[in-house]
Amino acid sequence: MKIKITWKLFLTHVGIVIICMVVVSIFSLNFRAVLLTLFFASAVSFMAARMITKPLEDIKSLAKHIGNGDFTKRIKIRSNDEIDELAGTFNQMAEELKTKLQTITEDRNEMRAILSSMIEGVVAIDRDEKLILFNSACEKLFNLSKAQVIGKFFWEVIRHNELNNLLKEAVNKGKLQTKELTLFLSEEKMFRVHALPIKGEEGISGVVAVLHDITEIKRLERMRIEFVANVSHELRTPLTSIRGFIETLKDGAIDDPKNSRKFLNIIETHTERLNNLINDLLGLSKIESKEIKMEFQLANIRELIEDVISHFKGAIEQKGHRIEIDFLADFPQVEIDSEKIERAFNNLLDNAIKFTPKNGRICIRTVDKEKDIQIEISDTGIGIPQKHLPRLFERFYRVDKARSRELGGTGLGLSIVKHIIQAHGGTVGVESKIDKGSKFFFTLPKNQLFSTFL
Repeated sequence: MKIKITWKLFLTHVGIVIICMVVVSIFSLNFRAVLLTLFFASAVSFMAARMITKPLEDIKSLAKHIGNGDFTKRIKIRSNDEIDELAGTFNQMAEELKTKLQTITEDRNEMRAILSSMIEGVVAIDRDEKLILFNSACEKLFNLSKAQVIGKFFWEVIRHNELNNLLKEAVNKGKLQTKELTLFLSEEKMFRVHALPIKGEEGISGVVAVLHDITEIKRLERMRIEFVANVSHELRTPLTSIRGFIETLKDGAIDDPKNSRKFLNIIETHTERLNNLINDLLGLSKIESKEIKMEFQLANIRELIEDVISHFKGAIEQKGHRIEIDFLADFPQVEIDSEKIERAFNNLLDNAIKFTPKNGRICIRTVDKEKDIQIEISDTGIGIPQKHLPRLFERFYRVDKARSRELGGTGLGLSIVKHIIQAHGGTVGVESKIDKGSKFFFTLPKNQLFSTFL
C-alpha cells in the first residue's frame, strides 16, 4: 500500500520523535530538557490534531447542509491527503445531488404545468388504493381540492361504482381498460375513461386514469341521428302521400274529374311542402358553411318590419289577432343584409300568428341596448314548457310535432333565424310561460361593419 507523505503525516512523525526524546530526557534526569521537550511535543501534537480534525468537521458540516436540502456549501481543499480526498468526494456528491435535484424539480414543474393545463381529468392511485394525483380538471369536475383528497382512499372520494370497478380491473388485469361512463355531478356528463396500471420494479404500483368529457360529442351525435331521422321522416311523409294519390289516379280515379282534381291539389300541396323543405335545408346548409354572400348596408329596420307585417295582413285578420307595435321614437339605422333579416323576422312572425289561438295579441317591440338593437315578438299563446326552451333553435326540433306538421312547418325556421342573426353578430333568445305566452327576440349591433361574406 502506497502512503503519501503530507504535512499532517510529517508532523505526526515529528511528534513521535519528540515523545521519544521526552522519554530519553526523563531517564537522563534533565528536568529542563523534559519541560522543553513536553512543550514542543504538545504544540506539535495540537497542530497535527487540528490539521486532521478541521477537515472532518467541515465534512460533518457539509453532511448536515446536504441533509437539510442545501447543496450550495462546499469544503475547501487544502492538501492532497486521504481526508481531503474524502472532502473532495463530498463536494462532488453535493454537486451531483444539486444537479439531479434541479432536474427532478424541473421535470416535476413541467408535469404539473401539463396536468394543470389539461382539460381532461387525471387521477392516480397507489397500490393501497389511495389517491396520489388529482389534477386541476378533476378539482373542478368533482368540486374538491387536492388537499381534501390526496392520501384518501379513492372510493371515499369518487363515489361511483363503475369508475371504481374500472380502476380495480386495471390493477387486476394489468393492462389498459377503457369504458364510457355517465357521472351525475352538478349536471349529467358523459366520460370516456382510460385506466392504465403503473408498473414498477416490484409489479403494479398503482393506476392512472384519464377522464375525457364526451358530453358535447354525444350531444352532437344524438343531434345528427335525430337530424337524419327527422329529414327521412319529413321527406318520406309527403312522398308517401304523393305516391299513394298517383297510384289512385292510375287505378282509374283520373277519369273522375271531381276526385282527380282534388287528388292533384293534394299532390301539389305535398310537392310544395317538399320544395319548401329542400329550400330550407339548402339555405341553412349554405349559411352554416359560409357560402352565402352577405350584402351588408345601412337600412331602416323599422320600414323592413312594417313591410313584413303587411305581408301577413290576411292571416292576421283571418285569426282575429290584434297587432301592437312599439317602435323606438328615433329608430337608428343598422348595418344588415335586409333580405336575410326580413326572412328571419318573417319566420318569427309566422310562428307567432300560427301558434297563437284566435283573437290573440301579438306585440312587436324594439329596445335600445346601447350597443345593440333588440327586436321582440311576443304573443298570448299557450306558452312553451321550460324543458324545451334550450333546444328550440335546433334543426327539426318541435315541441308538438303533430301540430307543427299540421300547420305546414318544416322545423327549420328557428334554426335559420339563429344562423342569420349570428351572421350579423347578434344573438337570439326566447322566454315563455305556460298559459301566458312566449317572447322571441334577437339583437343586431348598431352601426357595425361586417365582411361581405359570412
